[in-house]
Amino acid sequence: METVALLIKGGRVVDPLLGIDGPFDILIEEGRVGQIAPGIKKEGASVLEAEGKIVVPGLIDMHVHLRDFNEAHKETIATGTKAAVIGGFTTLVCEPNSSPPIDNCSILQKWFRLSQKDGHINLYTKVCITKGRKGERLTRLRSLARRPWVVAATDDGNPVLRYEVMKKAFLRAKECALLLTPHCEDSPDTIHSLSPLPQGVQYRREPYFVARELELAKKTSWRVHISHVSMDASIDLIRKAKAKGIQVTCEATPHHLTLSEEDAQRCGTDAKVNPPLRKKEDVEALRRGLKDGTVDVIASDHAPHTPQEKARRWEEAPFGVIGLETALGVVLTTLVHPGLISLAEAIKLMSANPAKILGIPGGSLAVGSPADITIIDMDKEWIVDPQSFFSKGRNTPFKGWRLRGKAYATIVRGKVVMIEGKLFTHSSIEL
Repeated sequence: METVALLIKGGRVVDPLLGIDGPFDILIEEGRVGQIAPGIKKEGASVLEAEGKIVVPGLIDMHVHLRDFNEAHKETIATGTKAAVIGGFTTLVCEPNSSPPIDNCSILQKWFRLSQKDGHINLYTKVCITKGRKGERLTRLRSLARRPWVVAATDDGNPVLRYEVMKKAFLRAKECALLLTPHCEDSPDTIHSLSPLPQGVQYRREPYFVARELELAKKTSWRVHISHVSMDASIDLIRKAKAKGIQVTCEATPHHLTLSEEDAQRCGTDAKVNPPLRKKEDVEALRRGLKDGTVDVIASDHAPHTPQEKARRWEEAPFGVIGLETALGVVLTTLVHPGLISLAEAIKLMSANPAKILGIPGGSLAVGSPADITIIDMDKEWIVDPQSFFSKGRNTPFKGWRLRGKAYATIVRGKVVMIEGKLFTHSSIEL
């Protein structure tokens, strides 16, 4: 059955890869971009008016926790992808530290079946580097990497402590052309007593692990992507490594780009994250990294927990904040509108660069590419209200913030799945 063409009219199209920033219409046919030009006419096409809006390649978040399995009370693929659609994301990459972790082909296949049944957008996943994320025995990376929906490997939440094990991981990943995205952070098991106060004991081993991974990337001549960088020292190491030709990319989160350790005192456990919120000097260093290209990606690290879990005292509350429904608004409000980065730079960081690093479709509106598109209302003002979230999580440090800029519509594979906060299935039935 032939699908009805969709014509997006009157918007300002911004595509950094194509070098486009101006008034264009976009014709979508059979789920792909068919034409980009001013004044397109197509008899019988459905028309989506985008006058006064910004039309960009669909946003990609390469670092999210959708939980499910034994942690469905925190989040599911169904609820998490609804939150993503509201936030303007068309593609997500899931972390493998689920319960049970994605460290074997059986669990991976269960994840895939769930993603096909309950996911409302494009979904990929990472797999564990070691069995049980214990840092001891490598998983069967060759077998896991054969699946086209597997894009990287990480022991999310835990660094691989032993040098020789991580070296083997680099060599094995190179054999099967699999990206490594290590977490250069202290293990939660060692930092339960962390205080939110500046004078408290801060965990600061991130630069040590960053330096080690950069050394291994150089020795093995293989790619590494450093997850959620948070310190000035780490940015400096990565900047110097790039100058030497080492194959490294990295990401930063909206909360690390915006908040400092003082905010942890104000927000309480809703700001308890790993790596932690750092000093204001670190925030400024991350922002400089955005401008000079050291930081390649902005990723949310969406990590939902129940309100009951986050209501525990600081030492007992779990790490993590949610971000799928706030990431775009925070980036536009704190980075783009003040002029710290341009809108085109933001789209590179949240769409083009993730697609390139992961080797997946997306990141551009080139003719023939999948029609994954985000339409943005740059001037939409709204207040962050966790009770209105589609995510099961409520743990945001941005509660009560007045943001400027929000996703107006989300289009996945040529199908409109959200307009002005209203969700639709692929058959255009409200969810």
